[in-house]
Amino acid sequence: MINFNLNENFCPSTVSVLGSTGSVGKQTLEVVDELGLRVDLLTAGSNINELFLQIKKYSPECVCVKDEKAYKDLKALFTDDPECKTDILFREDEVFDAIKNTSSDMIFHSVSGMAGIKQAVAASLSGKRVGMANKESIITLGDKILEDINKTGGELVPVDSEHNAIFRCMIGNSHDDIKKIVLTASGGPFFSRDKEEFNGITVEETLNHPTWKMGKKITIDSATLMNKGFELIEAVRLFGKNADEIDIVVHKQSIVHSLVQFRDNTMLGLFGKPDMRDCIRYAATAPHTANVQGADDFKLTDLFSLTFEEPDYEKFPLLKTAKYAVSEGGTMPASLIASDEVAVEAFLNRQIKFTDISYVVNKTLSKVHNVGSVSLESVLDADAEARKISCDIVNGMI
Repeated sequence: MINFNLNENFCPSTVSVLGSTGSVGKQTLEVVDELGLRVDLLTAGSNINELFLQIKKYSPECVCVKDEKAYKDLKALFTDDPECKTDILFREDEVFDAIKNTSSDMIFHSVSGMAGIKQAVAASLSGKRVGMANKESIITLGDKILEDINKTGGELVPVDSEHNAIFRCMIGNSHDDIKKIVLTASGGPFFSRDKEEFNGITVEETLNHPTWKMGKKITIDSATLMNKGFELIEAVRLFGKNADEIDIVVHKQSIVHSLVQFRDNTMLGLFGKPDMRDCIRYAATAPHTANVQGADDFKLTDLFSLTFEEPDYEKFPLLKTAKYAVSEGGTMPASLIASDEVAVEAFLNRQIKFTDISYVVNKTLSKVHNVGSVSLESVLDADAEARKISCDIVNGMI
């Protein structure tokens, strides 16, 4: 379980941003600019042009890319800038060591998907505060990561809006006094659509999220409510509650970011505009809040209404799948994530229908081997197995 006893005097001056060219990574850098922090280290995948611009702006000591091709492409952009002193790394062991041994006061982990697991392990061994936006690492290796963070004297603050809200609501309260956790979901663009119309859902419709601005993968997961299933598993890992103690409610306005219910049945929630930068900012300033200059006031009187509804588990079957995966334990959550990544990619590539996403995921989980002993190696093996099975299923449908 996460440690709620944060350093009261924490005040970072330097940060590392893992996954700096992605949606959350770029929002993180906006917060870094706002707070006047220096960037020591950046990691990125294949968006080399964006990374090049970030290096020019922040002059970090080190950047890490995913492979030798990305390394060569980035180096080529600096042919006219021989004065650049930023080290560029791509070998896996060097990247791991760079993150683990960073001189930064804090690490923001914004890499999306299973690709971020090894960097999460490195961050957990750094002894630094980690602002964690990579839910996959917590879902698959959360107990190990939290154990390592506690051992090394580090801290973890969740950056997902829901878990960030729960974290803030639980600080200062006894864990035993918390009866339930309530995760709020926007419902995505199809919550009110008839199930009979789901077969005709297009990629373009699915990417049109009603309230949040996110990357393509998480936007699709929000439409299927798979993302809320992932967040349920993440809440189990972070907050020491079992799946039956976590409720999901659809809250279309995305103003109440999540709540906790106490044993006396009262509730405490966090209200705010749907803006990831609030969560990112709090990760850097917790347990205190930043004085945000020039921001529009958030007024309850500006709200038309706040509504809460039960999700439809028949229309959105992946919620049941997530509960199944966390109840099975072991490497099953890793298989769930991997199969969903394959299915979502196939949908984005217009190889399968929207309703086929849940079919591919559930069919895959019925075929995988669940290993009870969870380690980085077993999680990566489960990931590889599930991807192969899912790809075979998708190929058989084309």
